Amino acid sequence: MKLETSNVKKIVIRDLKDLDPISLYLEDYGKGQGQITIICFNKSWSNFWGSMGTENLTDFILSADNHYLSKKLNPTVKSNINDEDGLENDAKRHIIELRKECEINKKLARDLYDDTNNLMIWKDIDSSLYESRMYAIYGDEWYDCLPQKSNPEYQYFCRILDAIKEALKQMKGKENE
Repeated sequence: MKLETSNVKKIVIRDLKDLDPISLYLEDYGKGQGQITIICFNKSWSNFWGSMGTENLTDFILSADNHYLSKKLNPTVKSNINDEDGLENDAKRHIIELRKECEINKKLARDLYDDTNNLMIWKDIDSSLYESRMYAIYGDEWYDCLPQKSNPEYQYFCRILDAIKEALKQMKGKENE
């Protein structure tokens, strides 16, 4: 059996507006390599970087944008999600455009327009009806054309990352004094 020890820096960030305390674990493995673990409100995120150039982990985290860090630390959470609340208005706008461009006839436009109130109901009751209506409104790849909105879970995670970056800047400033 071989045992190794390493230095891990733990930082606890408290008294944050609208955020629970954050525990941050930084482990530099040497130039260009390191691992970060974040714990907040009983959730944790972790990632190892094996090639960060010549930067140490703190400088790398400070230089990386939140979108990149989120993709590495929390890859299942997308920055945008479908806007189900905006779907009805967006569908109506598409139907009007299709009619103006003479891509659908007046009767079909009226039927689709009248049925937009039921878009979410279609989805829950009969997916074939939902899909056929969405296809008629948005086209072949309708699922890629749905209106989007910012994902609250992603925004929350970005606020955690912003707090971490601010804490790291403060610590770095104290070390340089």
